Amino acid sequence: MKRRLLAAALALTPLVGCATVPRPQLCEATVGAQERSYPTPDTWFGLLLHGFDSKHGAAPRPSVDCSGAPVAWEEPSADECREAGPQPKPLPPKERLDETDLVLETTQANERLVWVITRRFDNGEGLGPVALVERTKLGFIVRGLGSLRGMTENVRLRMERVGSTEVLVAEGDACTKEQPQVCRRAARILPLRSGRFFSEAVSDSERACLGAGWFPLSRAQTFELPSGLRRKFELTSTLVFNSDDITVQEQVSVSDSDPKQPSIPERLYRRAQNERKLKVEENVLVGSAPSLWTRMVELQLQAGAKALPDVPTLVPAPPKEDPKATGTAKDVP
Repeated sequence: MKRRLLAAALALTPLVGCATVPRPQLCEATVGAQERSYPTPDTWFGLLLHGFDSKHGAAPRPSVDCSGAPVAWEEPSADECREAGPQPKPLPPKERLDETDLVLETTQANERLVWVITRRFDNGEGLGPVALVERTKLGFIVRGLGSLRGMTENVRLRMERVGSTEVLVAEGDACTKEQPQVCRRAARILPLRSGRFFSEAVSDSERACLGAGWFPLSRAQTFELPSGLRRKFELTSTLVFNSDDITVQEQVSVSDSDPKQPSIPERLYRRAQNERKLKVEENVLVGSAPSLWTRMVELQLQAGAKALPDVPTLVPAPPKEDPKATGTAKDVP
């Protein structure tokens, strides 16, 4: 018979002699041998969601994680940061959770990253509790816990160490519905501090906000210039995790087109590239500079360009389910 024990994170104590820092233990579930070896989606839902109803596959609304903390997320706004985070609209919640709302990634023997998606958004993102879970002889123990909002297609979760801090890296795609399908990939970075994953913004050395801990790995935006021409920006970027910092490598290509002459193909206007560094400090992510994308877009807006609406990466609202049914430039300032 399964039972749930909730425990406060253990206080970190100084190292003494050969002693080691105890690993936090936030939530615990005792399960049988069969369920330990072959956990079902309901096993993970029941472990991470306080009040999960396994009979109906339903999570309480609003969702609460197994430690009793609300499953919540707040992006930096335009008046707080040089670049605001994504501001999508939430889709109606599903009546019941199923295997498509669960992401699992094995990090090492007897240890997994688990993400339960309890809410979805119109830009292709999902929100839910994320946990670093250890399998024991009796069941499962949550060693790290927090909320994650990220893209929900082709998701990859992993842990990286930067300096003395472990960070969760969550990558995923948002894809258009129409053909030919276009997918845009983005990453989130969440430091793990005393057993909790934190959604920290990137700040400069004086703690002014540069942007969210959100990194588009591919991105496109079209602007209408005062002349009437269309200017398209396309970004590709890469995250490189080093022993003491994170390198963000960015490349932006810019092309122009004339909507009055649609038969004439786009022509390249310029290319730019840049590298910036991120430091994972004691309680903040510190960036060496704003993103290349931000700086280039700011120049266009200052020159009078207007951003055109993005092509929607629509994830349709889930259909209402049958309750009887059974239950993934360097040269720019």
